[in-house]
Amino acid sequence: MKPKVNISVENLPDSLRGQIHGVESARDNESLALFTDNKDVRVSVDNTLYQDLRSYSNTFNHYDLWGRFVRSGHKKLPLEEAPKRTIITRKISEKVDGIQYSGEIKITPAVVSTRQNGEDVEFLVWPSDREEKVERALIRLASKGKIVKINFKSGIQYAVVFSMNELAQELKSVGQSMPFPQIKEALEALQGSKLSFKYSATDTRNTDIDDSFYESNMNFLSSLHFSGKKGQGGNIKCVACLNAFVHNMIDNLEYKGYYFNRAQEQKRGLSRWMMLRLYHLWRYAAPGKTHHFRLLSIMEKYGSIYSTDDISENKLKALRRDMTTTMKDLITNGAISDYSISNVKDDKTGKIIDYTYELHPTNEFCEEILTLNKHNKRLEIQSGKRSAEPTITIDEDNIDQIVV
Repeated sequence: MKPKVNISVENLPDSLRGQIHGVESARDNESLALFTDNKDVRVSVDNTLYQDLRSYSNTFNHYDLWGRFVRSGHKKLPLEEAPKRTIITRKISEKVDGIQYSGEIKITPAVVSTRQNGEDVEFLVWPSDREEKVERALIRLASKGKIVKINFKSGIQYAVVFSMNELAQELKSVGQSMPFPQIKEALEALQGSKLSFKYSATDTRNTDIDDSFYESNMNFLSSLHFSGKKGQGGNIKCVACLNAFVHNMIDNLEYKGYYFNRAQEQKRGLSRWMMLRLYHLWRYAAPGKTHHFRLLSIMEKYGSIYSTDDISENKLKALRRDMTTTMKDLITNGAISDYSISNVKDDKTGKIIDYTYELHPTNEFCEEILTLNKHNKRLEIQSGKRSAEPTITIDEDNIDQIVV
């Protein structure tokens, strides 16, 4: 890993200098030190001299599993062509580390100005696949140490400090090259798009604990700042302030490690999302253990369909074809060795209404999960969230013991 960023008030953009009292790097802040305490690893491939890179990043527990990005429909429209309803509503239904999250999320598009034929034209931009790629690359930079704590007069925020070149290189490293204007527009769309959610959190492991309820309104990025000289291009300095929800998840160690390139090198959006999801939820992956999901449920979580949709026979077949391609991608990527599908039929008509998938992990993926779980356990011990005693020897036979 490269050294953690060292920054002072003096080299921040002018738009920030007058608003802040000071800056702390990950060297000085305990929460950020844990967030950036990681390293890329090189692993041998097929017992040969060839080595493959596993580039480490962090992903936020339930936040990154929500359908926060638009997969179909309008993604960018001139303002005058805006539909009557611009806010997209989706359900939240996820179980992570024994906590059941249930509720809804609303996505409001950003208004972004683009220069066309010498004039500024305003567009509605919904956060879609492009914005998801840029957000993942941004958090990868933060995980590498490009993150600071800024003490604003109005409060504290965590911010990613980077250049356009650095962000472009992270995207290029996983085959997602974009020109600088596209990257900048994606950042502006993330900053301008509003995220509203309300949900309950139920501890399924302890019925004595009352449900918690949360409701928040925020942007994907809290604020965005650029500085540089005209014609500087990729050397432009950027500061992207993370929203309060992500800030709190960093403070509370509510994130997990995953291998950025393994997930993001997938060409298809569904395949990238499924790979990230496996890193999140398959933390018990071991030889002989399987992972199950229902097709319609997973496609709703991804954002391809809505709970209110009437799924026709042809639509169901199309969704199955999409998932078949993704399963092939995961096999090619070395995440799963095989999978099986079983029909779910209507009790009255006998008609197929859904499919259940069963995935089998590769030994390679199991080793990755074992390594990531060990790292997560070490961070929990360092933070005080987990006791170092008694010592547990982690291997394939007792991997379940390290899953909280």
